[in-house]
Amino acid sequence: MLAPAHKLVFALLLAAACATAGYAAEPEDTQTLVLRASKRDAAAIASLFERAQAKDADAQFEAGQFYYRGEIVQRDFALALQWLRKAAAQGHARAKNLIGHMYQEGLGVARDDTQARLWYREAADAGLPAAANNLGWLYLKGLGTGKSPALALEWFERAAEKALPAARYNLGYLYAGGIGTPQDSKRALDYYRESAAQDYAPALRALGWHYQTGQGVERDDAEAKAWYEKAAAKGNAEAEALLGQLYQQGLGVARDLAAARAHYETAATKGDPLGQLFLGWLYQQGAGVKQDYAAALAWYRKAAERGNATAQNNIGHFYNAGLGVARDDKQAIEWYRKAAEQDEPTALYNLGYMYEEGRGVARDLDQAFRYYQRAAERGHEGARRIVGQAQR
Repeated sequence: MLAPAHKLVFALLLAAACATAGYAAEPEDTQTLVLRASKRDAAAIASLFERAQAKDADAQFEAGQFYYRGEIVQRDFALALQWLRKAAAQGHARAKNLIGHMYQEGLGVARDDTQARLWYREAADAGLPAAANNLGWLYLKGLGTGKSPALALEWFERAAEKALPAARYNLGYLYAGGIGTPQDSKRALDYYRESAAQDYAPALRALGWHYQTGQGVERDDAEAKAWYEKAAAKGNAEAEALLGQLYQQGLGVARDLAAARAHYETAATKGDPLGQLFLGWLYQQGAGVKQDYAAALAWYRKAAERGNATAQNNIGHFYNAGLGVARDDKQAIEWYRKAAEQDEPTALYNLGYMYEEGRGVARDLDQAFRYYQRAAERGHEGARRIVGQAQR
């Protein structure tokens, strides 16, 4: 039976449909019906919900999607789950995959990565590439299961075999970083190119990065710019930030701080932490803008909230030096620690210095050395000199 809310919605839609002039026979297939319903065709909406009530799995899935997205009806994750579960009970793979996503994100249910994994696995075993890709992501991050880059690789491969662009991109990412497989820039680029050929924005951005850094290809800043522009045109905010970096540094283009700022602002306002970080740096340095520590700190905080370790370290520096805020060694330590937990080399070095000087913490030379050593292992030149001197 329909829940009370379902009954009310269905009754209203059916009444509206019957009042519509030229009420026609229902469309031949569910997708045609969904297309009409998305355009607020009352007859199509009523017919869709009628099919869902009649246990049509595809219609149940689409009804669930309408509630999930807040299309036609008010967004209601609980009602979305009710319809999706009905479709899933009939073996509908896409419904199972979306239920997994709702568990992963905690939408309408308590967040539960284990449940997400179980739903994704059912959908993946039914042959849905998107579910296989999602399952790979859980294994890569160790969510709801033990962390296993090797299993992530396997699931991404299953999805990529069915030409899913996101999976091809993910395989490129694993091969580029040597994650779960030996590092192989050529294979990484091959997968990125396959994904980019499907206009997948992260792959377009990744190709730009390879050309900018010369990983697996001859370095070519102009080529990097071209790929970043393609990705940015698809709405990729990180590509916008990287374009800004090219303009800021004059790589492949004439140096133009105004253009850099424009790209950073576009990326930053879309919530991209890299754009927020770079925009903060412009305000900190007064590069192309009036120097403004308060504005710099505000942008660094936005990036830090999204987990950007460099921004977290920079906030620590602001408190350490008293830039735009009262000097506060304890706050500096707190922010340095956040960044150091992500192995940010400069933050590790800064923590070593704070322990060496006893600022914000009790002086502890052994702890200082440990931080310097970790920073040195991650390439910090100042830390390398200190560790080298200490070891002689």
